[in-house]
Amino acid sequence: MALLKRDHMDLLLGIGVLALGLGLLVFTFSHALALAGSPGDFLRTQMPQNQTPKGPAASFRWDSNGFNVTVADTSQQGDAAITSWQWDFGDGARQSGQNPGMHTYTSPGAYQTSLIVRDGNGKESRAFAQVDAVPMQTRSGESALDPAAGLSLNFDLTGILQPLAIVLLTGAMYLVLAIVGGTVTKAGWNLIKPKPETVRVRMKPRQLTQAFEEDTARAAMPPPSG
Repeated sequence: MALLKRDHMDLLLGIGVLALGLGLLVFTFSHALALAGSPGDFLRTQMPQNQTPKGPAASFRWDSNGFNVTVADTSQQGDAAITSWQWDFGDGARQSGQNPGMHTYTSPGAYQTSLIVRDGNGKESRAFAQVDAVPMQTRSGESALDPAAGLSLNFDLTGILQPLAIVLLTGAMYLVLAIVGGTVTKAGWNLIKPKPETVRVRMKPRQLTQAFEEDTARAAMPPPSG
């Protein structure tokens, strides 16, 4: 009776463990297939939201008539509005404001004029132009970005490495779940599958000798005649 009760408990436990293992496998493979079918949505949800703010791009246009030069701001703002404009006309004169108006040089020449803009996020950008002041001639031109600006770019490696790490960890998690599910399923099946029974027979030496002699005598007997 106790043996039957123990077998019954093993059967119930095996069914429960088998169901748990199969549930883990179904969960793992269904989610892995969904991720493989649409990886873009998953990656978008894992991208960090606090991206580095985009800064402004400084630029301006200039027009000269003799020694008189007028500059006009053409800068593009980034994620925040531009709040500061700092002009350097290359002859020691500096002004602030988006469009400072006319500036007059005292002698002819090519002057290195620059503009630095700064936005509400504290990001700044610089542009420069060679302004020509030629008596009785009109000239015009546009600025170029500061060539040294590209050297100060800061790449946010967190925004690149974090999604990659999450994808790798997610794949590793699914692999572990698949291994655990397979192990649990195998354990459950081992509990409920039929087990071979072993029958032990104990015989005394005298009984073994008697059985051997009987088998020998039976083998030595001639077959019955027809």
